[in-house]
Amino acid sequence: MKKTLVFLLLLTVCTALFAQQKFALVIGNGNYTSISKLRNPVNDANDMATALQSLGFTVDKVLDGNLEQMENAISRLKNRLSIEKNSYGFFFYAGHGVQSGGINYLLPVNANIPSENALRERAVSVQFMMSELNDAKNDLNIIVLDACRDNPFGWSRSGSRGLAMVSAPVGSIVVYATSANSTAADGTGRNGLFTTELLKNLRTPGINVQELFNKTGQDVLTSSGGTQHPEISLRFFGSAYLGSRPQQTTGTQQTQTTQQRPVPDNMVRINGGTFTMGSPANEPGRYDDEIQRQVTVNSFYMGKYQVTQKEYQEVMGTNPSHFKGDNLPVETVSWFNAVEYCNKLSQREGLTPAYTVNGENVTWNINANGYRLPTEAEWEYACRAGTTTAYNTGANISDSTGWYRDNSNSRTHPVGHKRANAWGLFDMHGNVWEWCWDWYGTYPSGAQNNPTGAVSGSYRVLRGGSWYDSATNTRSAYRLNYYFPYSRGDFLGFRLVRP
Repeated sequence: MKKTLVFLLLLTVCTALFAQQKFALVIGNGNYTSISKLRNPVNDANDMATALQSLGFTVDKVLDGNLEQMENAISRLKNRLSIEKNSYGFFFYAGHGVQSGGINYLLPVNANIPSENALRERAVSVQFMMSELNDAKNDLNIIVLDACRDNPFGWSRSGSRGLAMVSAPVGSIVVYATSANSTAADGTGRNGLFTTELLKNLRTPGINVQELFNKTGQDVLTSSGGTQHPEISLRFFGSAYLGSRPQQTTGTQQTQTTQQRPVPDNMVRINGGTFTMGSPANEPGRYDDEIQRQVTVNSFYMGKYQVTQKEYQEVMGTNPSHFKGDNLPVETVSWFNAVEYCNKLSQREGLTPAYTVNGENVTWNINANGYRLPTEAEWEYACRAGTTTAYNTGANISDSTGWYRDNSNSRTHPVGHKRANAWGLFDMHGNVWEWCWDWYGTYPSGAQNNPTGAVSGSYRVLRGGSWYDSATNTRSAYRLNYYFPYSRGDFLGFRLVRP
């Protein structure tokens, strides 16, 4: 009896010792004294604190904080995370934020900043805050900035709106309420638009952090009619749950789950929908085969990254790439090589291969649960992530958007080093072209559901552009129709999807 009691006591102590610790700092600044007041940030902070507490977080809350209060709270969060290495950190800020010289600043409620030069001493640097949390060396830090309102000062030399996009530190996820140099809606209800959607999705049982923010980004895009485009910078590649984990199933349910197989963490769910495929007649660089039409696609999972050389080597036992590196995209692969990889990876993971290959005759079993190439429609839908502009970041490409001729130094680059689109997909513009399932053909007129391309042809479609190409060839709607399925080149790669 005594041994049993001792064992139970030790079990209780060990469970408490190794349980995932969760600490949050929530700041809401709205009642500014020297610049324009904001209606919702205090509500946002109060509601986020309540939501995070319900998920098991120990929450430190600062409402209408001055510089000293904000900096002290950041230090407290860092100290807690430094002590509890087995911990998740969550930083949430709603209020005014500005950028200067690529540095983002969060403004205290008593901000009296007569010039841009005074920002460093009188506001909280986002980059400094992220470095502080990164120094804690804990499991995961999540930073959410609903701080992309219009610059409230008239002295801005750059004239930039919103915040500048910066890369997340390793082991972190940084989420912006809207895209770089853009503004976020303060909301017409109790909360800002972004925070409204985040609060809603935080209540979803068993949702992991990547799904949480991808879903929130998609919901914000939909609610704003495509005008507010959240940004995610992700340098965390594990699986984390802020609340409860998915329930384990037993019996018949367990057998079914085993057959379906979990989707890897390096894939994201793309919720189905209807979009305008193709490009408008006035889009610079447009080709005549980009005729617009309404297309509906079902939900699917897509790889966050182009398939890497390490992944290809592990499955195929060879690496045909010209530019060598584990985290570089695999290239110099034909369409047939990509199909073979899909089938072998499926078999390796106990899935039903999507393709039946008989020489050069390849058929697709659409009911299979294995890996496959995206259709051209799925690729463009995922690339756009709800946008209607030439690129998924706006009308023009930039160095933060993708690798192309002007910034690639004539070679490929490691996957995931440019910012992701709103749905968490990296390198959709440039680096290497991506093989699609479809034969190249003229788009049919009228709306279509889940189109799979022409029934036959000479060329398989490639999408996305590459390090070798001009910016216009990396547009969301651009279609490359020049390569046979057996063609290979150091700019030809692929990414995976699963049903």
